[in-house]
Amino acid sequence: MQPTFSVIIPTRDRFPQLVACLEALTAQDFPKEKFEVIVVNDGSRSPVPPSVSSLQDRLSLTVLSHARSSGPSVARNHGGTSARGEFLAFTDDDCTPASDWLSRLADRFAAKPNQLVGGRVINALTDNNYSTAAHVILDVVYQYYDPSKGRPHFFPTSNFALSAKNFRDMNGFDEAWPLAAAEDREFCYRWLQRGLEMTYAPEAIVYHRHALTLRSFCSLHFKYGRGAYHYHLLRGEGSGEGGLKPDWQFYWRCMRYPFAHFKISRAASAVALLLLWQGANAAGYFWQRFAADKQI
Repeated sequence: MQPTFSVIIPTRDRFPQLVACLEALTAQDFPKEKFEVIVVNDGSRSPVPPSVSSLQDRLSLTVLSHARSSGPSVARNHGGTSARGEFLAFTDDDCTPASDWLSRLADRFAAKPNQLVGGRVINALTDNNYSTAAHVILDVVYQYYDPSKGRPHFFPTSNFALSAKNFRDMNGFDEAWPLAAAEDREFCYRWLQRGLEMTYAPEAIVYHRHALTLRSFCSLHFKYGRGAYHYHLLRGEGSGEGGLKPDWQFYWRCMRYPFAHFKISRAASAVALLLLWQGANAAGYFWQRFAADKQI
């Protein structure tokens, strides 16, 4: 018997992207009666438009709303608490799942129901150099920290699935996490600390449409750097291995990746942005570190 899914999507002020995500879910080849969709509106400044509500005729769709933004961890936990499915599949409002996304996840859980499954996230904005560079990082993460090779790392919540029971046993995402960044890394860290299995499922695909500019690219990775500081503190508390320890082999692979996949001019542009990524990430890390020192 096929498992039942609850697809959970937090959203805030991105209703056009959300509608595209929901339209993709109406095209799933998975039986409609076997999955529900829960949208958590996390304090958007405008009300949910009719274009979202109208999709309730084509999906088992529930919209939950927060009067004020509480952050993605709280939003996802709210969805997970309300879910009726045996398995939870998380994605983001700027993603469009492939038509066989849930079927592919179901195949994985049929074999091992207690694993955490991360699917492949593909950049859908190939003409946007900033979005392309951001996805180079994710592609290399998946190659370098491949769980199948004994190097588990993390899965982003844009394509992230597990049993509802395990999610609730883990108490969901950490709602006290100080930033809307690295909360997925924190969850995966706790998951691995329990000795549980992570599996990469490249056949379970979502397409990511995060349109970045120079400013938003730098801001995004500055924020991720801040989140990395808190993540390294967490690791230090758990294992004595905290602090910033750059993995130079990983960074070298990031720099080589564009030349293996793009034409030379595009590769050079990607490498320049990857260097900018490192600068913004390091700046965020040390900004957060110095801010923490001032509070002591």
